Amino acid sequence: MLSTVKGKLENLLGDFYAPVMILLKTLVVLIVAFALVKIGRIVIKKLFDKQKKLKYKIDDKRIDTISTLTISIFKYTVYIGALLTILSGILDLKAILAAAGVGGVALGFGAQSLVKDTISGFFILLEDQYAVGDTVTIEGLTGRVEHMELRVTRLKNYTGDLYIIPNGEIRKVINHTRDNKLVVVDIPIAYSSNMTKVTEITKKVCEEVKKKFDKFTEDPSILGITSFSEHNMNLRITARTLPNEQWEIERQIRLKVKEEFEKNGLEFFDRTRLIKPE
Repeated sequence: MLSTVKGKLENLLGDFYAPVMILLKTLVVLIVAFALVKIGRIVIKKLFDKQKKLKYKIDDKRIDTISTLTISIFKYTVYIGALLTILSGILDLKAILAAAGVGGVALGFGAQSLVKDTISGFFILLEDQYAVGDTVTIEGLTGRVEHMELRVTRLKNYTGDLYIIPNGEIRKVINHTRDNKLVVVDIPIAYSSNMTKVTEITKKVCEEVKKKFDKFTEDPSILGITSFSEHNMNLRITARTLPNEQWEIERQIRLKVKEEFEKNGLEFFDRTRLIKPE
């Protein structure tokens, strides 16, 4: 029956039969490849998500990193297999193998950057330089690692911009999420202020912020006066927090200090020093 259908198609299409069949085969291979990639992505993600629920497991960020890298490897494998299948239908396999010997050198030079990116990606993963979810600075670009693929790393900054960086171009990495972070809040104090009162209020602010948040690894405390300027002196508060929590703590301390200073009639600078004598 198939031979009959084939014969009818050959008679109907004539000289166009071979090109049409190649086109149909190409479309089928592409559809299957895209479907495999989509299904494979879902299956791999579910497998790694199950790992997160186990009692004895590795870090969630590490799991997400390995998951995205595995999906990337699977995707490239499927697409390369699809490309070879399509080429084998268009060209004779022996001719492809013969051409590979001649064109292999040229292809090798062209694929140098691809190989370089891939090898660099494996070393980044092996050395655990960063993981999905980390906030990093790579070659001057700062953002959260959204995906780490076989060839590229994708960062998203706080405004939503997406940076796509080839792994082979990564030379310097600053990881902002691998250790506790220092909180530094500088408070300008007027020279005319009562320092006993300032210290009392500042300690109160430190205690309130400490009770409100459970993100501290080192409690907030008054470091002391760190500098003098023309119109005020600088009082510094320091603390240490979990990674990526320092900015919120700094904002809260500044807000609390402002509110308490206003309640107690304290000023941040000496107004009398703003008026210069004639």
